[in-house]
Amino acid sequence: MNFDQHIQVYFESLSVSEKEIIYYIQNHKQEVVNLSAVDFAEKVLSSKSSISRLAQKLNYKGFSEMKYAIEQDLNKAIVAPFDLVDNIRQNIDKTFQYAEQVNFQPLLSQMKNAKNILIYATGFTQNNYSKDFSNELFLSNRPNFLISGETSFEIISQTLTQNDLVFIASLGGNTESIQNTVKFLNINKIPICSVTSFGKNFLTDYSNYQLFYEISNVPSPISENCTNMIGLNIILSILSQKYREFILFDE
Repeated sequence: MNFDQHIQVYFESLSVSEKEIIYYIQNHKQEVVNLSAVDFAEKVLSSKSSISRLAQKLNYKGFSEMKYAIEQDLNKAIVAPFDLVDNIRQNIDKTFQYAEQVNFQPLLSQMKNAKNILIYATGFTQNNYSKDFSNELFLSNRPNFLISGETSFEIISQTLTQNDLVFIASLGGNTESIQNTVKFLNINKIPICSVTSFGKNFLTDYSNYQLFYEISNVPSPISENCTNMIGLNIILSILSQKYREFILFDE
């Protein structure tokens, strides 16, 4: 846990005066990390022993360890310059470069001939891009069903046949909560198309068709781990346009 998380966990156990000290720390972190325990105690009109007890209440060994945690938070807050627009461009370019090497024809034929097309996404961003993909298929007169929720996915999967086609959009392709459903589909020879970031994963092992997209980690003011997934939107958009071309010009 970082310093702020320690505060969230233990704040209610603090006394009124200790909470006041926490308020001071939160607003003067840079100053606090440059003070000794004695100097800090004087600054907040307290004593060295009281500051030590406060640190221990926050589950630190003492003031020094608490100060180190605060300093670590400050260092993480300093984000190196990052060209986010260029990062998007690179993800798009790499996904297009990959798509140029893909033979879409077998998948397009499967999409055209499938009795039902089901689309399932494993996360919030994946679901948003999958909605766009679903809408594009409708515009190409290709009915489909966008499935929400793991339970719904499991139940509906039991009604499918080998004449259907299931798309699964995922980030890493290793979502444990759907693995039994995917295995069930595979055992019953129901065609699956996985759409994941580059790399071997659970879904690619159990799918008949595999599509990939480029991702990258980007800085964020609210999360240490934030992933740019614009590549998923690109590969699904490419597939939807390839399908439209297929039914309009290639038959």
